[in-house]
Amino acid sequence: MNTLTRIALLGDVASIRQGHPFRGAIAAVAEGPVQVIQLKNLALDGLQERDHLLRTALRARKPPDWVQDQDVLIAARGNHPLAMLLHNPPESTVCSPHLYVLRVCTPDLLPAFLAWQLNQRAAQSYLRQQAAGSRQQSLRKTAVARLPVHLPPVAQQRRIVGIATAAQAEQRCLEALIHIRQQEIAVVAERMLHGGAV
Repeated sequence: MNTLTRIALLGDVASIRQGHPFRGAIAAVAEGPVQVIQLKNLALDGLQERDHLLRTALRARKPPDWVQDQDVLIAARGNHPLAMLLHNPPESTVCSPHLYVLRVCTPDLLPAFLAWQLNQRAAQSYLRQQAAGSRQQSLRKTAVARLPVHLPPVAQQRRIVGIATAAQAEQRCLEALIHIRQQEIAVVAERMLHGGAV
């Protein structure tokens, strides 16, 4: 192991809070002033349906905890505790209570590196083992806080994040090429099956 790598508990290097405490189903309000990030909006490469998040109105007694740039979101429910880094989220946005919001509170941990590390095999294995519930798996905040986190030097964290970002970009390109090829094959098949020239 790298002797420069420090190991800390997640709760010691980041604040952890549950998403907004909605009671029951989140009521959709067409022109609502508040947007809500839900489990379905999480993806490894960023926020999905960013321009079409659920809109609602809040009746909170105190100001809500809005999500911020560089927050890390992690699924608190489900079989796959996916983590995602937020990049410039829309204003007036909260998370559903099925997500935890992690906010790094130490300069020697990059939020992007934390999100990457949470999606790696060791962290995923730990989180799955800690999940409770027979029908619907859920993670307790205390279990998330006890997750061991590796903190290599910041320069090394930047390199790892750069490599991971490049790999995601390559994967998106390959998936786009595969999709184009499938469309080409469908066109050729359509022509051939209807007696046209190929």
